[in-house]
Amino acid sequence: MRSSSACFGSAATFHRLPLTSLAAHARLRENTLMQTVARLVAYGLFFFSGATALVYQVTWLRDLSLIFGASFQATSIVLASFMGGLAIGGFLAGRLSERMARPLAVYGALEVAIAIFAVLLPGLLQGVDNYYVSAAHEAGGVTPFLNTMRFIFAFGVLVLPTIFMGATLPVLIRFMVHAHGELGTRLSLLYGINTLGAAAGALTAGFVLLPQLGASATQSVAVSANLLIGALAIAVDLVTRRRATDNDLPIAEPELQSESRDLGTLPLRLAFIGTGVSGFTALSLEVMWTRAMSTTIGSTTYSFTIMLAAFLAGIWIGSWIHATFPLRKINESVQFGVVLFGIGATSLISTQLIPRVPTLVVWLNLIVYNNTEQITFGTSALSAFAVMLIPSIFMGIAFPVASQARARLVRKFGASVGDTLGLNTIGSILGSLSAGFLLIPTLGLQDGMLFASFLAIGYSLIVLASAWAAHAPTRSIAVPATAVLALAGVVVGPILVPQWNVRDLAIFRHDRLEIYVRTAGDAFQDLTSIKLAFYQEGHSSTVAVIDGGHEQYERGTRAIIVNGKIVATDNPPDMAHQLLLGHVPALLHPDPKSALIIGYGSGVTLGAVSTHHGIDDITLVEIEPAVLEAGPLFRHINEDVLNNPKLNVVIQDGRNFVKTTNQKFDIITADPVHPWAAGSAYLYTTDYYAQASARLNDGGLMCQWVPLVALSEENIKSIVATFAENFKFVSVWSTYADLVLVGSDSSIDLSMERLAERISEPDVNRQLSWTNFGDPMKFMSRLRVETSGVKIFSENAIINTDDNLYLEFSSPLSIGKSCRIQNLCGMASWYPPRIAMVKSWKPFFDSNIKAREAMRQHRREHSPALMNLPVGEPLESLYGQTSES
Repeated sequence: MRSSSACFGSAATFHRLPLTSLAAHARLRENTLMQTVARLVAYGLFFFSGATALVYQVTWLRDLSLIFGASFQATSIVLASFMGGLAIGGFLAGRLSERMARPLAVYGALEVAIAIFAVLLPGLLQGVDNYYVSAAHEAGGVTPFLNTMRFIFAFGVLVLPTIFMGATLPVLIRFMVHAHGELGTRLSLLYGINTLGAAAGALTAGFVLLPQLGASATQSVAVSANLLIGALAIAVDLVTRRRATDNDLPIAEPELQSESRDLGTLPLRLAFIGTGVSGFTALSLEVMWTRAMSTTIGSTTYSFTIMLAAFLAGIWIGSWIHATFPLRKINESVQFGVVLFGIGATSLISTQLIPRVPTLVVWLNLIVYNNTEQITFGTSALSAFAVMLIPSIFMGIAFPVASQARARLVRKFGASVGDTLGLNTIGSILGSLSAGFLLIPTLGLQDGMLFASFLAIGYSLIVLASAWAAHAPTRSIAVPATAVLALAGVVVGPILVPQWNVRDLAIFRHDRLEIYVRTAGDAFQDLTSIKLAFYQEGHSSTVAVIDGGHEQYERGTRAIIVNGKIVATDNPPDMAHQLLLGHVPALLHPDPKSALIIGYGSGVTLGAVSTHHGIDDITLVEIEPAVLEAGPLFRHINEDVLNNPKLNVVIQDGRNFVKTTNQKFDIITADPVHPWAAGSAYLYTTDYYAQASARLNDGGLMCQWVPLVALSEENIKSIVATFAENFKFVSVWSTYADLVLVGSDSSIDLSMERLAERISEPDVNRQLSWTNFGDPMKFMSRLRVETSGVKIFSENAIINTDDNLYLEFSSPLSIGKSCRIQNLCGMASWYPPRIAMVKSWKPFFDSNIKAREAMRQHRREHSPALMNLPVGEPLESLYGQTSES
């Protein structure tokens, strides 16, 4: 009986075991399914996290540029502060993530913390703004002190949110990866998805959110997205954790065994260090590619957005390739060496392609898009991809491979990713700073790119040599020998590569594609007579001076070009507005003693101001020193003004100078580039005009250039309305293709006798006679409208502000279009019944027969606009006179 009972009991046990096993497997499958769903959700959340991070980067850098200025030094300091926080966050989170029991919940908390900080940021920035302005007043414009203050304030404001941003990747890696074989694939997927999100964020912000909503509302959208990301991550963590607890299954511990051959620690260490070289190469090349490409596809905000998105898209593709085709049998050091070599080699090719981009742009725009007015977004994207795509694909592979190499050394996934992210970001910081402060000013764009490319190639050979020499004592000389050869290659390599034909880059007109309509096969075959007189790649701009020999450049014209845009010439139409910008405020002010000139150009406006002998204190603010280096080439028209003892030159962002100086001036005159050039729209906002108004003495005048070409009538109205909002009294003066706005809080009482006396001063009269303005009546014929007419014309126009960014995003849509005639026609309603500022007009008019010739000249220049006048209205009545006067 006992035996039978025992046998029965054994049988019962046998039947119960499969039931228990099935239940366990069911719970395991359920838990695995939940983990899979959680990972998929995490991938999606990290995509949107990348998008919001890019939106924050764009908007925060804009906000800080308004505080610290848009000079290269200021923007570099702010960018370094932003990236420095990312490096710290990656390193710290990598260490701490190994002890995290709930990494997905921590990730959610980080996203919420970023959102909370973004809400608090406007108040913090206001405080920083106040402190910085006070510090700048105390410093008196001392640049080293200001740069120190910029770093302290920028880093202090950005350090916490950027630490949180940098921490997200190592924390998610701790959640996603539990075996060395998973690291490469899942890290590549995470890194790539986040980068793809960043590219999507750049495009969405640059083409949709900022143009439609403005800066503040765009940040609010990012905050809302961050809160949603954080809430979903925490919710998913709670669900998966509860399921795991209910099923009583342990959390998998990381498994660190690698499938590839062991080559020792030296190759792995060199590969890990190489991630810093990779970051240096990537960011320095991105900065230099962007500078070079901006001269060919344009420097609008849309162009920069497209170039950034193209660079990020390449990194995403590289990450996807590595995730899809992992090479687990090949040692990580060998993989990294090959990838870094690919970065350097393809960058060399891209560098040498850049001089052909103008021809590519013309071909794409005319043949593919059939557009002869402006460079299409498609042309910009394809051109950017042609230069950046292949190298950036290799860059996208380098980071996950280096992280795998680090993981074999430290045996911890989170720490390995955090260390690699930190070192890569440090290299990126050094690369971006070196590009602007060292490589471009000392080597130039081409040799700077070649240096970065040969650096990547040289270091890749060192890594590969260390792998080849592993476990072979007879090969120990390979690494130091390769290092010597690599150093020689970095020094000698750029010398051996054929130099660019910088003339083709310098003369290319991205805003005047009709020049090349007849010559799509070779964009320059009809422009051989144009001579390059000056070329310099400065800290923030590429500056060239050309002597024209083509009808589109005005034969015999000398022109200065900044980043592919002609900013000043010595031909008569341009000379007219350049002279008026200096002479109009100086002649309208009753007794000017001091003047501030923002923007040098060819120096004509500055020279015009200097001819007024009563002005004995002149301050010039110019952001790019290379523009001043070209100044001597315009001595024939600018009075050799840079050698004038009355002149004080300040190298700084003009708006930031106005904001931070404690000086006041009788005259402020500004000649910024078109508002569609990236960053220049901030010199057309009501916020800027308010700052300039505060820097005027009692009775002071503000003078501003407005182009009639490449701007729509709505843009013109916006500029005029924005300017007029900040001054009680406004007048508008015109030339062939430009307007000059003059604003003051004091009424202008102009005596024609006094005007005639001041115009007759020899130096003043000599200059004005160059453009036939030397007679008082001809000079006054440039006056188009005063305050009442301005209000009528600009009624209901959009006011351009730092927040709505209206002109920055709307004005590029008019590039290449023939707007001048349309704008002149639209301004026919400007003519008022009388000119209020001019006293004793009629007696002077009657006694000066030359006035009639001035009227006829004015009529010829503006006849398109006059066609819209009511039939039968005498032209002379536009000036408050009858035809019999």
